[in-house]
Amino acid sequence: MLLSPLRMNLEGLPSLLIQVGDAEVLLSDAERLAQQARLAGVEVTLEVWEDMWSAFQLLAAILPEARQAIANIGGFVRRVIGK
Repeated sequence: MLLSPLRMNLEGLPSLLIQVGDAEVLLSDAERLAQQARLAGVEVTLEVWEDMWSAFQLLAAILPEARQAIANIGGFVRRVIGK
């Protein structure tokens, strides 16, 4: 992939929240992105959700984990904006 964030200079990015399920096919990519961003000096919060898959947050109406993930997003945004 030519436009993969894993191939880009990540220096200067704002704080990142990466949420990924441990059943997600891109789990290793999310972990690598978090590692590379940290090495570039970016503050990273990586949340790996047990037994979750891609875009699990879309099922917040029926999944407590999805509701918690969305709440975590809100907390992250409030924390970052408050800096």
